[in-house]
Amino acid sequence: MSKTGILNKLKQEEKEIRRNLIIDAAQKIFGTKTYDRASVREIAREAGMAPSSIYTYFENQETLFVEAMGRETNQLLDEMEAMVSEEIEIDIEQLMNRYLDFYIDHENHWRMITNFFLFGNISPEASKRLNNAARRILIIFDTIFQKMNYAGDVRMLSHAFFSCLSGILISFRKYPGRNDDEIRSHMKRVATVIRGMLIPYIQADLFSASKTDQS
Repeated sequence: MSKTGILNKLKQEEKEIRRNLIIDAAQKIFGTKTYDRASVREIAREAGMAPSSIYTYFENQETLFVEAMGRETNQLLDEMEAMVSEEIEIDIEQLMNRYLDFYIDHENHWRMITNFFLFGNISPEASKRLNNAARRILIIFDTIFQKMNYAGDVRMLSHAFFSCLSGILISFRKYPGRNDDEIRSHMKRVATVIRGMLIPYIQADLFSASKTDQS
């Protein structure tokens, strides 16, 4: 590689580092405040740079918000899609545990998501980009239940499953009197209970559909 090529590569790497630094700062700020109460100035202060530097990498605060929401979300979805595509029979408990582990380990990102769920107010175009991620995760869940031969409303079951996982994270992330390891373990035990209720539900629906076909 030429000297010019090396310099260009180093510049690109530095640019990516600064971009991720801004996203890290944005996640921290958006995790403590709703989108409309946060500011580019606060994010810049958290990132240790001038507010004008933010606009070198992101067009505006809304663009930054969407990118900050998407970075970790896409990482998780890529992992889950690989898990679903590689397995003929899905280990649903393994997938639930991976989902919980991911958001426990990325707490700022999870706080940002919950703030958006409760108080989100962004443009239709930005909402469309976030909805694409939401559809991806529902398609993953759809695929799981289809592979389990669920005969009912797959999308409705995916919504219920997503609500259960989100509810575990919201309800127990700050469980009083327990350390992080104990909280993680407790969340997974709750997930096991949900799995224990889910499997018979799917099997009962499959049995009902089979009897209907026979008649």
